[in-house]
Amino acid sequence: MANKNRQEFNEQDFEKAYDQETSRINAQLDEEILFAMIGDVNTGKSSTINKLIGDEVAMVGAKPGETTGIDRYIYRDKIIFADTPGLDDINNRNSQETMKFYKNADVILFFLNAAGTVFSEGEKKSFEIISKENKNILFVLNKIDAADDIQSLVNYVKQNTENKYNVIPISSRTGENIDKLRNEILDILKKRIRKSNLPGS
Repeated sequence: MANKNRQEFNEQDFEKAYDQETSRINAQLDEEILFAMIGDVNTGKSSTINKLIGDEVAMVGAKPGETTGIDRYIYRDKIIFADTPGLDDINNRNSQETMKFYKNADVILFFLNAAGTVFSEGEKKSFEIISKENKNILFVLNKIDAADDIQSLVNYVKQNTENKYNVIPISSRTGENIDKLRNEILDILKKRIRKSNLPGS
């Protein structure tokens, strides 16, 4: 029981520190930063937004393809998360919306399903198209609670992307490693501030 209380305290402590840090960063940003959640249907994009924001803002459904349009969620007034339809949506128009939208994003959170075929041929094709336009990509390997040998899956993604991108394994269902994803997002935001403060930028 003591361990559980300590864990809850640590989580609350982290939440408070994260909120304070994102507020501080938000105040230093000159313009909004848009994080686009992109990936196949049912990779947990909406549920991850809820975990990151700390509230049930994005609709999460039992059936695949719950997200049918671009939904923007304001975390801070200059830090925005955008939920998108699946790249393999049965309604091709929804997938096309995502492929048009990614060009507007500052950062792509590219979702993969650890419990499925990780980095399938279709996902690789989508990645190749997106990465030609936008190099600011962070892979989110979701649903690790339903998969084995997570490190091998992480290594597979890295090997197939020339080790150029970070891969964060998480479970949006259990909350596992959400803190790691948040820290990665913080690092991206801090780099953006440092870059904007460089002379001539």
